[in-house]
Amino acid sequence: MECASKMLVTPDNAEEVREQLGELYSPLEKDEREVSLLTEGPLVSGRFELHALRPGLRLFAADMHVGRDSELNIKSEYPGVMLSVVLGGRRGCTVHRPSGGYDLWEFLPGRSVIGAFQPGRASCTVYGEDFHRVVDLQISLGTASQFISQYRELVPRSTPFLPAKLDGPSRYIHQALSPELTVIAYQVLNCPFDGPARRLFMESKALEILAIQLGMLSSSALRTTAVSNKAERERLEEARRILDTEYPDPPSLLALARRVGLNDFKLKRGFRVLFGTTVFGYIRRVRMENALAMLQIGALNVSEVATAMGYTCFGHFSVAFRKQYGIAPSDVKRLRTFK
Repeated sequence: MECASKMLVTPDNAEEVREQLGELYSPLEKDEREVSLLTEGPLVSGRFELHALRPGLRLFAADMHVGRDSELNIKSEYPGVMLSVVLGGRRGCTVHRPSGGYDLWEFLPGRSVIGAFQPGRASCTVYGEDFHRVVDLQISLGTASQFISQYRELVPRSTPFLPAKLDGPSRYIHQALSPELTVIAYQVLNCPFDGPARRLFMESKALEILAIQLGMLSSSALRTTAVSNKAERERLEEARRILDTEYPDPPSLLALARRVGLNDFKLKRGFRVLFGTTVFGYIRRVRMENALAMLQIGALNVSEVATAMGYTCFGHFSVAFRKQYGIAPSDVKRLRTFK
């Protein structure tokens, strides 16, 4: 890749920058552009890269601070699939259907998003006063179909990967960000190579993201069908929502079971089946996801983040963090920006 171009983003040219970024997300078929853009200024500061890896397969990498809410208008001429790994920052997209109506997509920190989109318009709000660290993989419908036909055994029948019909609603799901995807996203944002080696590295990471997402889709579908009782699934979902908000000081297993109307045996068994982990494993994962987000922002030091996550022993926090992400919490600050 050539040296990154630099741009000072000011209120005077902010609209022009938004238009340029929106255009980069639009054409997909036969797109061979490579873009590396460094931005400076109070509105947007950081780096954005686009890698057209092969026909119908592109990878976006962004590590930038956005000073205020910004709107991107995107026009897609072809149906396709989006796989997004969100380390930091929030986005909300309104995806317009060709036949009328619209769908709302939400991109949140610590989540991975898989969605199928139709030809048409979309408006994306990039929320400000935040660091946006995102790796997006965009695949044309034809290329996605080729991948899925080759690896059909990995893809559940009820996948949202492909649109059921071109004038129907777009479909997407979001899941907790796995440690594997987190590590890959950091590797993309901190790629040490230049030139052809950089392109090859990015393509290998794009295929890793695709493989992991396909595996997560298949596992999720199997777990959902394993809990056939709708009322029990709803109670288990409620238990998860409680843990998502009370993770620094979570209820005991018995207290959680009483709050959702299950006995502790059904809670333990059903939670593992539906979410692929134990209740305590889920608490640890949510703590680590929120700890990562706090460390990325950089307002608190490591010991303060550990305390906020409910840890009284810094050593236990550090071991849990390294186990999930493969790096020490003190290394996150060093990896916060592109090299």
